Amino acid sequence: MQSNLPSLKLIRSKEINRILWDQSLEKTCNSMPYACSWYLDAVCGDQWDALISDDYSWLIPLPIKRKMGIQYLPTPLFVQQLGVFGPEMPSEKLMNSVYAYLAKVCSLVELNINHGNPSIAPEGWGLRERTNLILSLPANRAEVLKGFAENTRRNIKKAEEAQLRFGSASIRSIIKLFQDFKEAEVKHWKVEYYNVLERLFHMAAYRGFSRCFGVYNTLGEMVCGAMIVEWNRRAVFVFSGNSPEGKERGAMPYLICKYMLEAPADINCFDFEGSDNPGLKRFYQSFGAIESNYVHLTMNRLPFYLRWLKT
Repeated sequence: MQSNLPSLKLIRSKEINRILWDQSLEKTCNSMPYACSWYLDAVCGDQWDALISDDYSWLIPLPIKRKMGIQYLPTPLFVQQLGVFGPEMPSEKLMNSVYAYLAKVCSLVELNINHGNPSIAPEGWGLRERTNLILSLPANRAEVLKGFAENTRRNIKKAEEAQLRFGSASIRSIIKLFQDFKEAEVKHWKVEYYNVLERLFHMAAYRGFSRCFGVYNTLGEMVCGAMIVEWNRRAVFVFSGNSPEGKERGAMPYLICKYMLEAPADINCFDFEGSDNPGLKRFYQSFGAIESNYVHLTMNRLPFYLRWLKT
């Protein structure tokens, strides 16, 4: 883009070398599974472009959508952080260069920028910090218990006393728990979201990057469950479902604890994937998690009549 910046080119989805993309992404200093080609294919329906350097060392996924002749850049479903990925943390100059490009091609931007990108925004753009919580997993997994809050320990003990059992689950069973006990509280939720989630799970699981877990009562009924993506030493808590019985008996703390104790040896980070919700934030912090925040970037140059509808 500029002589002293990486030379970036817009590459359309069909022309992106996905093998080289994923190999290069794994080597970046701020790699995250959301930017993997298979993850983007799943949540964007194979429709995403990217700014890429000639050697694929710099990767900037652009899940741009087009509607009514207008291009806009949203954050896709089940994606927490995108932005710029590279061999080193991008400079403010590089970020501003990327934003200048987006301003030329998009009328609306609503994109989450990853924690490794500078928290800056051009004049007229919006920038809001969002909460993410992560926990480093020790090589000796049992040591992770030392960081748990007393209330979390009590809930785990409650689950053990209720003889709950931790095991594998299906993505459909977790979705059903969510539909039965949470969907009514999430007014904007649509049926298509479940289709995207299932597609994501199966595309990740096919590559060995995702598993589903459940906690079962003595009758063999699943009382809570979670989908976790495991990639490049990071485990991401992508989706979960819980029942009233599960809440009463401490099933979710038990599930998270059991996963941490039994996680593959190469996993060294558990990513809770949130949250701005104060209650969820306290819950995640009760495991000893610390903040690793990112920013939500917005720009709105829609025509006034469409801007009103968006508002």
